[in-house]
Amino acid sequence: MFKTQTKRALALSLPLILGSASAATIKIATISPLSGDLAPIGTEVQRGAELAIREQQKAFKALGHDLVLTAVDDKATANSAGALVKNLIADAQVLGVVGALNSSVTNVVGQTLAGSNLAVISPASTNDGLTGNGWKNFSRVVAPDKAQAVAAAAYMTESLKVKKVYVLSDNTAYGNGLTRALLASLKSRPITVAGYRGASSDEQIQVAVRAVAAANPDLVYFGGTDDVGPKILKAMRAAGVKAKFMGGDGLDSPSFVKRAGIDASGVLYSTGFGPVTVFNGSQDFANRYQAAFKAAPSGVAVYAHDATQTLLEAIRMSLPKNGNLPSRAAVADNVRKVNFDACFDSSKGTCPSISGPISFDSTGERQRSRVLIMRFDEVLQPKVVTLQTVKAADF
Repeated sequence: MFKTQTKRALALSLPLILGSASAATIKIATISPLSGDLAPIGTEVQRGAELAIREQQKAFKALGHDLVLTAVDDKATANSAGALVKNLIADAQVLGVVGALNSSVTNVVGQTLAGSNLAVISPASTNDGLTGNGWKNFSRVVAPDKAQAVAAAAYMTESLKVKKVYVLSDNTAYGNGLTRALLASLKSRPITVAGYRGASSDEQIQVAVRAVAAANPDLVYFGGTDDVGPKILKAMRAAGVKAKFMGGDGLDSPSFVKRAGIDASGVLYSTGFGPVTVFNGSQDFANRYQAAFKAAPSGVAVYAHDATQTLLEAIRMSLPKNGNLPSRAAVADNVRKVNFDACFDSSKGTCPSISGPISFDSTGERQRSRVLIMRFDEVLQPKVVTLQTVKAADF
């Protein structure tokens, strides 16, 4: 079984090698769903990382190293993550991991990597507990759930004037974490929580929708991903529930709109991602991404790109002068020392960080993160409603 999984992982290695593989080869691995319902957004993780690696291959080649991306399909299943990660640990050329997408998978990845010194940066996992485990080799570039929850609760109170909310989770670690963070933020707000329920299967969704209809809230808050969210939304609208629908960054995906259709109109969500256009240097990035993959990027691709750039900078900082590979411990240590300034003019060169300045605190949390409240308009285009900068020290 181990040999079969290893062959599959190697088969997924992308053709990004300039020259033949050798002892000087440096590998970056991505872990994300590349099959199943979450494949569209999981592929964005792979592509964002791939673009960063393609654009730095020449520079690393000049330093005597070939860069290779190995894309691992976790199928959005935490059960398989441990075995996949052990394969990466066994490959001495893997010096960093970008992933995972789902918080539940990232939790397993972090636990498995904790004793290996192999640096991992999540571009998308927002569960608060991930940076509370004391993992010295784990960091993330996206804002955590509690930052989103604070922004969402404030918007509900101050802008929407919500009086009653019903909270739903998709039963994932991400959904549960986000909704619990929201409930904590609502305690100090003049908003009544009419109910809290988990729903992911079709049967559970129907039960939840009946409960929501009976409670008659002003707003339904959904914590979960873009596969379950549309099912709940469409079931609500079919049942005549007209309450506003709001979620977290799990709804920040083109596939949410495709699945929800016209029912997505008016849906609100908090996100650390947002449309690519909100980022400095975004047009240059979008053009390069379009040229490489014949598709428009999402905010997840931006964060995967920036996570990879951070890893590559840490590797560069760690390279010994004798041409050998750096130690994993040195790379993980240097990730926390990376300090990318904000990039305002991409015409002067490729921005190392599209999503803004990057530096980390002692837990691996980004020092400063942006949280946006977004709304899908009548033609299903995401529009920025408000933008907040959240400091790690504030939550």
